[in-house]
Amino acid sequence: MSEFEKIGLQPWLAKQCSYMALDSPTPIQQKCIPVILGSSETEPTHVIGQAATGSGKTAAFALPILQTLSSDMYGVFALVLTPSRELAYQIVDQFVAFGAPLRPRCMLAIGGVRHEDQVDALRNRPHIVVATPGRLMHLFRVFPRETLPAFSHLRFLVLDEADRLSEGDITTDVRSILQTLPPAQPFRQSLLFSATMNAELTDFDAKGEEGEENILTQLGIKPSSLQRFSVASESAIEPFQRSVPEDSKTQISFPDTLEQHYVFIPNMVKLPNLTAALRAGGKEQTTIVFVNSALRAEIVRLALQLLGFPVSSLDSLLTQQQRLDHLALFKLSLSRVLVCTDIASRGLDIPDVDVVIHYDIPKEATTYVHRVGRTARAGKSGKSIAFVTEYDISLIQRIEKKIKVKLTQWKEKALREERIVKILEEVSAAKVQAKQQVTEQYQNRVETRKSQAAEKKQKRATGIKRSRPDSQPNEQTTKKNTKLKKKKTV
Repeated sequence: MSEFEKIGLQPWLAKQCSYMALDSPTPIQQKCIPVILGSSETEPTHVIGQAATGSGKTAAFALPILQTLSSDMYGVFALVLTPSRELAYQIVDQFVAFGAPLRPRCMLAIGGVRHEDQVDALRNRPHIVVATPGRLMHLFRVFPRETLPAFSHLRFLVLDEADRLSEGDITTDVRSILQTLPPAQPFRQSLLFSATMNAELTDFDAKGEEGEENILTQLGIKPSSLQRFSVASESAIEPFQRSVPEDSKTQISFPDTLEQHYVFIPNMVKLPNLTAALRAGGKEQTTIVFVNSALRAEIVRLALQLLGFPVSSLDSLLTQQQRLDHLALFKLSLSRVLVCTDIASRGLDIPDVDVVIHYDIPKEATTYVHRVGRTARAGKSGKSIAFVTEYDISLIQRIEKKIKVKLTQWKEKALREERIVKILEEVSAAKVQAKQQVTEQYQNRVETRKSQAAEKKQKRATGIKRSRPDSQPNEQTTKKNTKLKKKKTV
């Protein structure tokens, strides 16, 4: 009997794992798979799985879903919500690979595809739907009669990167989907997975950012029906606690093979230092460089390209096809440097990354955790280097406090001042040229997106204000409105 069979997988699925060079389940798979498979109509069990990136979280939900599907092949059987298109592609790939003997029909509901094609796909009742919340909610709103009936017997609902799905603008669409989905018949299991957890996912009493109902409650989960597993603590909490101590809201662990460094760099010479660091790493080193904006990603990418590096980028200014092409180039080692925003910090299956460089320090510790999770995977060694400028000192100290790790200074000879001075002119010329080209190519798109984001934020704020029952117009507001009406009449 194989190790996968010992945790409840059927022989055909265990054999498929073997074909994919998986000899034994990872800790998160060992904890979650038996519980997911053991759920029943009378006692449905919902699961939250927390584990570091690269720990096999996707297989932890894909394998039990496929096994359950094999006994009753209907669609739509499972819906997986994920925050980005790239993650959606990867999740579908895993369902197709693990489920090859079943030949499950899988569908992507993401932007960049004609609505009509996606509606037609839902009419054919795919077994697995992997969706980004914005596109799926759009389909529900515009084509309710064609799309909603497909989900009337949904057996599994998965939130991949659950912390991100329950924070920020994206959570509006997630909550709308939960309210719009037909009632579960006869029952539905909710599975939530992420490398980090926020307060709303660890405490039933916690509310959403705008005071909304707790997302666990919206999912129909009760404390007694939820099990939470964390490979960091190597324990299961059963039943789920109603109150969680402040320090345990986010459990963070790093592999022993990960080195975490910082290097202090004046803000004006970040690009020369990056150039020197990449050259010191050699031609075989694979590096991900994280920046905080899409425009900067393109400027840094083009500057490095002009300096002779095999480099690609991943950010929201690129089309979907460009992003997939650039990701493929990096995976195939045709480019050795990937400059990206945090679009690539979560869940993307990018094997064998030697170094992660934080060109810009992230604003949140959880973002830092997801970034460093791109390296030191599956027992391999890896290195994280934070470029700390005079503006980042308090930020990096706050991150260190959150993750409870003291970064060590990176003492690389190539970054000595006298060596940086020698390449200043070369790098500065490349930066000027890159900035000019990128600004000409993308500035209009950047301004349009900023305007759209501001408009969306304003609409959201207005909607919240209007929805409050106690937001009645006062006497002063009424008089003001009356005067305005009179002026318009005149």
